[in-house]
Amino acid sequence: MTEIRIQTIIESDGELHLRALPCRRGDRVSAIVTIASQSDEDQKEVSRQRFLTMARSSLFTSVNLYPTRDDLHARD
Repeated sequence: MTEIRIQTIIESDGELHLRALPCRRGDRVSAIVTIASQSDEDQKEVSRQRFLTMARSSLFTSVNLYPTRDDLHARD
Protein backbone atom coordinates (compact mmCIF):
# COMPACT_ATOMS: atom_id res chain seq x y z
CA MET A 1 0.00 0.00 0.00
CA THR A 2 1.33 3.43 -0.92
CA GLU A 3 0.54 6.37 1.31
CA ILE A 4 0.29 9.89 -0.06
CA ARG A 5 -0.14 12.89 2.23
CA ILE A 6 -1.71 15.99 0.78
CA GLN A 7 -2.43 19.25 2.58
CA THR A 8 -4.90 21.52 0.88
CA ILE A 9 -7.45 24.22 1.60
CA ILE A 10 -11.16 23.67 1.13
CA GLU A 11 -12.37 26.07 -1.54
CA SER A 12 -16.11 25.23 -1.40
CA ASP A 13 -18.14 24.21 1.64
CA GLY A 14 -18.20 20.44 2.00
CA GLU A 15 -16.07 19.75 -1.08
CA LEU A 16 -12.56 18.37 -1.35
CA HIS A 17 -10.93 17.94 -4.75
CA LEU A 18 -7.81 15.84 -5.17
CA ARG A 19 -5.90 16.02 -8.44
CA ALA A 20 -2.77 14.52 -9.95
CA LEU A 21 -2.92 11.33 -7.89
CA PRO A 22 -0.92 8.37 -9.19
CA CYS A 23 -4.09 6.34 -9.69
CA ARG A 24 -5.87 4.92 -12.71
CA ARG A 25 -9.51 4.41 -13.39
CA GLY A 26 -10.70 1.31 -11.52
CA ASP A 27 -7.97 1.41 -8.85
CA ARG A 28 -9.25 0.75 -5.35
CA VAL A 29 -8.31 3.53 -2.94
CA SER A 30 -9.06 4.45 0.64
CA ALA A 31 -9.06 8.02 1.92
CA ILE A 32 -8.91 9.46 5.43
CA VAL A 33 -9.60 13.16 5.83
CA THR A 34 -8.21 14.84 8.95
CA ILE A 35 -9.50 18.32 9.64
CA ALA A 36 -6.76 20.53 11.04
CA SER A 37 -7.87 22.20 14.23
CA GLN A 38 -7.33 25.76 15.20
CA SER A 39 -5.56 24.50 18.31
CA ASP A 40 -2.23 25.96 17.19
CA GLU A 41 -3.67 29.46 17.31
CA ASP A 42 -5.53 28.64 20.53
CA GLN A 43 -2.34 27.32 22.09
CA LYS A 44 -0.44 30.46 21.09
CA GLU A 45 -3.08 32.63 22.76
CA VAL A 46 -3.02 30.53 25.94
CA SER A 47 0.78 30.80 26.05
CA ARG A 48 0.61 34.55 25.46
CA GLN A 49 -1.92 35.02 28.26
CA ARG A 50 0.20 32.91 30.62
CA PHE A 51 3.27 35.02 29.79
CA LEU A 52 1.39 38.28 30.37
CA THR A 53 0.05 37.05 33.71
CA MET A 54 3.53 36.08 34.86
CA ALA A 55 5.06 39.33 33.58
CA ARG A 56 2.45 41.45 35.37
CA SER A 57 2.95 39.57 38.64
CA SER A 58 6.74 39.84 38.48
CA LEU A 59 8.41 41.67 41.33
CA PHE A 60 11.42 42.66 39.23
CA THR A 61 11.90 46.40 39.19
CA SER A 62 14.91 48.64 38.99
CA VAL A 63 15.66 50.84 41.98
CA ASN A 64 17.33 53.71 40.16
CA LEU A 65 17.18 55.18 36.69
CA TYR A 66 19.05 53.27 34.03
CA PRO A 67 22.49 54.75 33.21
CA THR A 68 22.83 56.81 30.06
CA ARG A 69 24.70 55.51 27.05
CA ASP A 70 27.61 57.82 27.82
CA ASP A 71 27.75 56.46 31.37
CA LEU A 72 27.85 52.90 30.07
CA HIS A 73 30.53 53.50 27.43
CA ALA A 74 33.63 55.46 28.29
CA ARG A 75 34.24 58.05 25.60
CA ASP A 76 37.80 59.28 25.12
